Amino acid sequence: MPYTELLKWVEFFQKRPVGWQDDQRTYLMLRAQGVKASAESLFPSIKAIKVAQEKAQTPDQAIPKGRFLEMMIKAKNGDSSNWKPDFKRK
Repeated sequence: MPYTELLKWVEFFQKRPVGWQDDQRTYLMLRAQGVKASAESLFPSIKAIKVAQEKAQTPDQAIPKGRFLEMMIKAKNGDSSNWKPDFKRK
């Protein structure tokens, strides 16, 4: 196995620890029995998955940038034309 592949496997198992499905299943059974604690506080494998997902998300992916943002900032009162829909269709 090449060293780069080994590093990728190590990274994968840090994001998805072995046995996390069993921990998730156990947590769901505990919740059914009335446990109020979060899954991350009970199982470190589930916490590792949540941390990896939070790192993967980029917080500004929905914010417009560049020219589109400039146009949005300058926009006032919508379209200035006097267009009205034609409801009389034949």
